Amino acid sequence: MNEEASGSLDHLYAEKLAKVEDFSFDKTVTRVFNDMVRRSVPGYETIVELIGIVASAHCQRLNRPLHCLDLGCSRGAVTQCLSIQLPDPATRIVAIDNSASMVQAAQKEITDSRVTFITEDIRESEFKDVDFIVMNLVLQFVNPEERFGVLEKVRRGLRNDGLFILTEKIQSDSEFVDYHHAFKRARGYSELEITQKRDALERVMIIDSLETHQDRLRNAGFSEVTVWFQLLNWVSLIARP
Repeated sequence: MNEEASGSLDHLYAEKLAKVEDFSFDKTVTRVFNDMVRRSVPGYETIVELIGIVASAHCQRLNRPLHCLDLGCSRGAVTQCLSIQLPDPATRIVAIDNSASMVQAAQKEITDSRVTFITEDIRESEFKDVDFIVMNLVLQFVNPEERFGVLEKVRRGLRNDGLFILTEKIQSDSEFVDYHHAFKRARGYSELEITQKRDALERVMIIDSLETHQDRLRNAGFSEVTVWFQLLNWVSLIARP
């Protein structure tokens, strides 16, 4: 895989910046995103792999090809895992992201004809009769006042026997925050990089408590909400109608 396809190493915050701008999923972030998320989110690669495995098990349980939706697909890691784990030719996967550069990068990496990429704000997306929906590290970038509406739309678009996976960073005590910073240092980030990245995300990524996520999902119409994966202050939930 060439550098253009796989991305570059993340050194975006390695030098002291005169002003730290708000974080944005622009071309610069897209270029280093694969390295950035791997070094920033504990268990990211495992979560992505397991999402594909869960989708395969769900497909076997339903005994039909799945219609899947990857909301906020970024460079397509989850989309690619779904395409690998769901080999049925009738499988349909729609991957949506509002970052044109992310969608373009994903399209270069994933050539499966069963995958449809759309550049669109997920708050404006329309979908129905979906078997499997994923929002992997996405809702935390949506305006908190709009999050419930997004989840209501997800519930309406999901079949009654469907499955929804939501992965988020959650509020935690200072000990887990310290552990997370230690994780980033162990992955090669400097104190300056950690601090400047935190400042860039401060007004952009607003995180909720686990309880808030669980209550919001239930209020949106999901009857079963289960934590199926957690490492430090990063958690993934499975929600069923």
